[in-house]
Amino acid sequence: MSIDDIEFDDEFNETSELDETLDDDSQLSHVDDDATYVCDNCGEEIVIPVDLGGGQDQTYVEDCPVCCSPSVIHVHFDDDRVTVHAEPEQDRY
Repeated sequence: MSIDDIEFDDEFNETSELDETLDDDSQLSHVDDDATYVCDNCGEEIVIPVDLGGGQDQTYVEDCPVCCSPSVIHVHFDDDRVTVHAEPEQDRY
């Protein structure tokens, strides 16, 4: 079979699926790329980048750039806002 043997539908829009995906992502496009949390150890407000592509709920460990204490960072995206909560890593275990 060659490409000449394939029938194409003139009404097929190969970008329609992509457009729907972009429309879904655009709901979060107005969310800031940065968020903040307060380090429980030193009390400093820490600015962190948020990854819109990482899922609606994210959890990871990050060291405070001021005092180097590890914190468990919880990020939640909800429609038009992002919520960040941090807790000391040693409190988790």
